[in-house]
Amino acid sequence: MSTAERHGTSLRDEYAEMTRQRIVAAFVETLEDEAADDISMAAVAKRAKVAERTIYRHFKSRAELFAAAGEWIEDNVFSYIPFTSPDELPEIFRKLCKRFDRHPHLARAIAMTRAGRRVRAGFRRHLIDQHRKAMAPLVRHLPMKEVRQAEALASYLNNVLAWNAMREDFGMSSAEVADAIEWALTTLLKDVRQRDAAAARGQSDSKAGKSPRRRTRAAKVPAKNEAGHEHDSR
Repeated sequence: MSTAERHGTSLRDEYAEMTRQRIVAAFVETLEDEAADDISMAAVAKRAKVAERTIYRHFKSRAELFAAAGEWIEDNVFSYIPFTSPDELPEIFRKLCKRFDRHPHLARAIAMTRAGRRVRAGFRRHLIDQHRKAMAPLVRHLPMKEVRQAEALASYLNNVLAWNAMREDFGMSSAEVADAIEWALTTLLKDVRQRDAAAARGQSDSKAGKSPRRRTRAAKVPAKNEAGHEHDSR
C-alpha cells in the first residue's frame, strides 16, 4: 500500500470514528431531552445529521448502540470513580451527586426510563462486581445469604436510583441525599463488621472444640454435731 493509500485509509477511519461518536452523542442528547422509554432511531439520525441507515452501518444492533452510549456517558458525563474499599463509597457518592446535579434530566432518564436502564446495564454489572470485590474482606465469615444482602445494600445505596428517589419522593437536595447515604452506608458497614467478627469468633470456637461452659453444683458436705456424728442439716 502506497503512502497516499495509507493516508486515505487513515482519513476514512478517522471520519468513521467521528461519525460514530456523533451518533452516540446524539443518542445521549435525545435520551436526556425526551426521557422516553424508547428512543427513535429516526430522532437520533436527525439530531446527528446522518441517514438512519448510517446508524446501522456503525452499530450492528440497538443493543450495541445502547452499550456504546453507556460507555460514553461514563467517560464524558458522570465518570466512573474507582474504589477498593467500601469505606470510600460515601465520599464517592457525594461526588456523583454533584455530577448528577449538572445533568439532572440525563440522570433521571438513566434511572427511570426503560431505555436508560438498558444504557446503564453494562456499567451496573461492572459496578456490582467492584462492590463485591470491595466488600469481600468484610464478609469473609458471614453466611452467603448475609454476604449477598450486604453486597446488594452497598450497591443500591451507591446508585443513581437512590439519588433520584430521595429527590423526587422527599424533596431532598443532593447534599441532603449524600448525607443520608453516608449515614446509611456507615451504619451498614459498622454492622457488617460486627457480624463478621462475631461469626469469626464462633467459627474459631467451633474449630477449637470448645463447648459451652457447664455450671456444676457444689456437693453438700454433711454437718456434724458436737458428738462427731453426722446429721441432716435440712
